[in-house]
Amino acid sequence: MRFILKCPQTSGTETLDIPVCTEVIPDHADAGRLAEQFNRMGKQRGECFRIPLDGIPLEQQREAARLIVRSVFQGAYCFRKEGLKDLQGKDIFGMRESLADFGDTVFYIESHAAEDEGLERAVRYGELEGRCIAHARSLGNLPANYLGTEGLSAYIRNLGADLGVECRILGREELKAQGFGGILAVNQGSVQEPKLAVLTAERGVGRPLTALVGKGILFDSGGYHLKSIGAMEGMKFDMCGAANILEAFEILVREGTYENLLVVLPLAENAIGPEACRMGDVITMGNGCTVEIYNTDAEGRLILADALVYAQQQGADRILDLATLTYSCQAALGDKMTGMFSNDDFASSGFTCAARKAGERVWRLPMDSHYRELLSWSNTADLANYAPGKGAGASVAACFLEDFIQKGVKWIHLDAVGPSVMRERDDRMAEGATGANIASIVTFLEKGNWDDRL
Repeated sequence: MRFILKCPQTSGTETLDIPVCTEVIPDHADAGRLAEQFNRMGKQRGECFRIPLDGIPLEQQREAARLIVRSVFQGAYCFRKEGLKDLQGKDIFGMRESLADFGDTVFYIESHAAEDEGLERAVRYGELEGRCIAHARSLGNLPANYLGTEGLSAYIRNLGADLGVECRILGREELKAQGFGGILAVNQGSVQEPKLAVLTAERGVGRPLTALVGKGILFDSGGYHLKSIGAMEGMKFDMCGAANILEAFEILVREGTYENLLVVLPLAENAIGPEACRMGDVITMGNGCTVEIYNTDAEGRLILADALVYAQQQGADRILDLATLTYSCQAALGDKMTGMFSNDDFASSGFTCAARKAGERVWRLPMDSHYRELLSWSNTADLANYAPGKGAGASVAACFLEDFIQKGVKWIHLDAVGPSVMRERDDRMAEGATGANIASIVTFLEKGNWDDRL
């Protein structure tokens, strides 16, 4: 697949090497509609399209070009089965380009401002976003026997080296020493080692530190609350939060559009075994809080809570986390909408605007003391990890996480079970992981201000 930025053809000039192409007029009315329009264009193979941008202001051309290129990549992406065959025993990071197929379609983006540096940068930025989103999707699409905690840790370590940023991987013994009982408990039934992967990119002393936290459950069996075969289908995607955060970070660092960033990714496998945690077990979290495990399938909030604690221990005063956390959120909002929770009105407003600009959908859901109280029923621990039979599962889970946020720390929580996975292919996108919310997170953070609306 190729993108060529050019001036419109003029009679008698530049006509010899330009093939006859299908003209596609961009729908500028809405970013979401524009994204879906070019998702569909991206799925075409072996064709040529001409996309005229003249007629709209230059700044809008730049925004449209970036969105168009990114959306074409998202539509064109297919996971390469042949790439999986080549991967056995090899470094995933080094082989990641072979896991994606984008086809051979050519897109001519036409504008009389084709030599404008801002427009050229927008096309390049859109391509970077498209490729990084594809990397996240490929990580999500890898079978669990190809990608475990060790394999993803190696990918993170190699990415950190490639970006020239600091990388630290905490293993079981370090997690024990620092008291991160949530990550340890969830992983107890697995033969794999739990990990806490940390990447740090700094731009200057004295600037705020933003932490990006992503849920990395490499496979979720449900533990002793074993999922049914239907519910267990697709549980390799339970690490999409971590994958998507990781690739949002890569985009921001490569493009240089970031402030001080800290990535914290708790990695575990929720499996059944002789050592697996049980209903009624009480664990101690990284901040000293005790939690009674009522539901072993409510594991994501346990590893996220420890990661939130770690991020604050490192000095983060702004935190955004992303997780495939609750099917309650999908039941409420469907497959295309991400549920958002926040303790800060300005931050949530800013993220809503960023998502709209990126062509994605989010909806803020409530947190209330009532939901927090539903988790206080345990007579053996400070909190329970579940409120049986009370409903509002997404809000209850968000309130559980909020209990681990210190006063004064701004926090956004994204519950993205619905949009993170295409459960069947359509004319817009291939089946499998989608890379949801990467574009929104990048758009939000590149502004560098949690206190302003975009």
